[in-house]
Amino acid sequence: MSELFEVSEVHNYGGFFGGDTVTLDVMAIADHNDWRPLVIDAKALENIPERHNLLAGMVLTLEFSGERVDRAVLVATREYEELRTALGLTQLPTTSTEPIKLSGCCEQCQRWLPAQHLTKQGCVVCTPA
Repeated sequence: MSELFEVSEVHNYGGFFGGDTVTLDVMAIADHNDWRPLVIDAKALENIPERHNLLAGMVLTLEFSGERVDRAVLVATREYEELRTALGLTQLPTTSTEPIKLSGCCEQCQRWLPAQHLTKQGCVVCTPA
């Protein structure tokens, strides 16, 4: 089962002895009393190629195995530039003749999201299914 969390603070990238982790605090979107310190392995960051681009204010979908994060997906950011930097270069279809919407800003919560997370009613953050 996956849940939405907002990154409250990023403590460090790499852990005590270096490595490929990011240490941060997150707060559940559904329950602001659910605050957790986490260490996430870089390999669990599904759509963030560089862990150094994970910042406070970003919203992640997290899947856990006990206390360990198995999968983390960036869902939203506060600023457009943060979203584009974190996601990296997008592979675009070369055969489309129509405009392609890559991302947008939710009118309800003012967060920037990849297009697949936007709906007519808002977005997956402010209007979860």
